[in-house]
Amino acid sequence: MENRVVSNTGPIIHLTEISLINSLNLFSIILTSKEVAEELSKHKISIPKRIKIKELTSYSKDSTKLFMENYNLDIGESTAIALALQEKINCFITDDLDARNVAKNYYLEVHGTVGIILRAFREKIIDKKTAINKVNELYNKSSLFITKDLVNSVIKSIEDF
Repeated sequence: MENRVVSNTGPIIHLTEISLINSLNLFSIILTSKEVAEELSKHKISIPKRIKIKELTSYSKDSTKLFMENYNLDIGESTAIALALQEKINCFITDDLDARNVAKNYYLEVHGTVGIILRAFREKIIDKKTAINKVNELYNKSSLFITKDLVNSVIKSIEDF
């Protein structure tokens, strides 16, 4: 996982819901779009100071329209992918399956909230017990749709690490 990322709304919401937003400190640069910031504000989630809101160029705004029309992505996901491409940041964090697939078509490395928790554990930002608890909270307390099979698989990989 690269050290510079662009995020859409999902991971910021889900990490906030499980009180693990500080795990974004894994990244030296975190960018997002004005549209993602507006979506977060509608969810009454304040944007961490470390996340910089970056304006899209007119070319990137055209790309956003293309992503929305051709791939049926919402504005937040579309602007975030366009921003990653604009800023030549190869890593995109999202929990949306359609956005993941589109981003991969543009050769972006894609990770979600679960991947961030795993990396925070591997880099010793959180301990094993916390990592397991946070994965369980993601399943039980957050708005992220995640299967019990995935939860069990992630917990097993944490325990085997």
